[in-house]
Order: sequence, then structure tokens, then C-alpha cells
Amino acid sequence: MTEICYDTLDQHLMLAGDLTHAVVPMGMLLGWCANMHLLSREFQQENEQAILQVRMREVRGSELLVLGGGDLRRDMFNEAGQKFLDIYYDEYRADFGELFAAPYTVEENWDNYSSMAKVVTRKYMHSIGHKQRGPGLLGRLLWWKK
Repeated sequence: MTEICYDTLDQHLMLAGDLTHAVVPMGMLLGWCANMHLLSREFQQENEQAILQVRMREVRGSELLVLGGGDLRRDMFNEAGQKFLDIYYDEYRADFGELFAAPYTVEENWDNYSSMAKVVTRKYMHSIGHKQRGPGLLGRLLWWKK
């Protein structure tokens, strides 16, 4: 049986030219999924220590990606993760390219991860039906007093 992949390291290697840069786009997304608890039980059990280290920002998502075999496979994600990535992954690649004009020169650091995570989190929240809230009653009252 063939595993369903969202993306493969081989595709990125051809574009990036080296492993260090090729793992960054997929690794950042995998790290985000670890933080959002979107990984499958099996993948979590196989990589428990690394996932905890990603959440504590001791290990980067790319390191977790390599431990998982280098490809983003559908079976790495739980049902919520699969549902999101089924509709979003192609857009993620575009979002990553928009956020980082030269995606294969991006340094994998926590500042860049945070920038990417804001974009993906917004898309995820929208996909599950969370609306961005307005200023609330207090905010409206303060605006009214101006």
C-alpha cells in the first residue's frame, strides 16, 4: 500500500540544493502541528521525546521531520490535522513563499517560526470555524467615548 504524502523531501532538495535548507518549509509546518496537537497517536508515540522538545523549543521542526523519515505523510497527522492539511497544504506552500520571499534561504529560527505560525494559525482557526472577534463590549465603549 502506498503512503499518501503531502510533500517529500526529494522535491525540496532539488529546489534548495542542500538538506539544511530543504527541510525548513516542511519542518516549520510539522513543528506547528506538534504544538497544535495535530499529530497522530502513532507518530507521537514513535517520536515522543522529540515532540516534547519541539514544544519546549529545544528541537526544531526540521529535526522532527528527519526523525519521521523526511516526508510529510498523511499518517503522521490525526484526523483534525489531516482534514486541515488536505485543504490547506498547497496554500501553505504559497503562504510560506509569500512570507519568506526566498524560501530556501530562510534561517530556521524561532522568530521565523513565529511569523509563519501566525499565518498558519489564522488559517487553521478560520478552517475550524473560529471567527476573529471584534473589540468586545469594553472596546466598543472605549471607542464610543473618543
